[in-house]
Amino acid sequence: MITLNILKRLVALIAALLMNTCLISEESIRVRCVPEKSEDSIRIISQNVRYNDDAYGSVENRSRLFVALIRAYSPDSFGVQEATPQWMEILERELGEEYGFVSQMRDESEVPEASAVFYKKNKYELLDSGTVWLSDTPEVPYSKLEIAGLARIATWAVLENKADGSRYTHINTHLDNAGDEARTKQAEILNGKIDELMRAGYPLVCTGDFNDTLKSDMYAEMTKKLYNAKEIAQKSDFGKTYHDYGNLFTSLYAIDFIFLSEGIGADRYKVIDEQICGMYVSDHYGIMADVRM
Repeated sequence: MITLNILKRLVALIAALLMNTCLISEESIRVRCVPEKSEDSIRIISQNVRYNDDAYGSVENRSRLFVALIRAYSPDSFGVQEATPQWMEILERELGEEYGFVSQMRDESEVPEASAVFYKKNKYELLDSGTVWLSDTPEVPYSKLEIAGLARIATWAVLENKADGSRYTHINTHLDNAGDEARTKQAEILNGKIDELMRAGYPLVCTGDFNDTLKSDMYAEMTKKLYNAKEIAQKSDFGKTYHDYGNLFTSLYAIDFIFLSEGIGADRYKVIDEQICGMYVSDHYGIMADVRM
């Protein structure tokens, strides 16, 4: 007997397979429900882009949807996770006129991934940047924790507003999926780097796919000194950020976060849950926060 969930999954899979037979045109993409942003706020976005082609969508097609979202939402800076060389080439080609970026591949595998930070290059000057490996030897490239499944990194950019000289740091990461202990340890290492960056005195935003929930030890570690934008925003969406291409119907999988340093306010937090042209950008929804520093 076919259950409703299995039937929905089959329908979604068939639709995605049909989508993969042709290239979505920019003219066919319509982005809806973009919230207004006040002139004195800063818009931050985080998106796990799903590294490879799969039954639910090719990178070429899904990247067109993501580029359309970025153009519509116009973030000041945004972080991406699982960004392979193919993804980075596409994003640089499509968004390079407006956005600069900082990127470092986490390992030397056949399909390496970056947790890159993009920023509006006409608005901001890149003052400093770098990458830390979330291991016992954070400065050693491609190093990993023994208990982790893969090498994991955090990449940051220090940005200065060209008009008024204000500065902030955006750090972006993707924690391990091997287990709770690995994620908690990586969060501790990440927090050590965040403490170091904050000695400069600038506000800091931390985006990422943290692969864990509000009830986890990882979350407790990350919120020792940082604040979840969703929890402090004047207007907030609530619900899952990992959706498995629309196949999860529980709100428990809120595993992507935008964390803010003390003193940063938030006007709005939004889960970017649009399905465009019958396809999702990724198996994760993007998230957005309009913040005030």
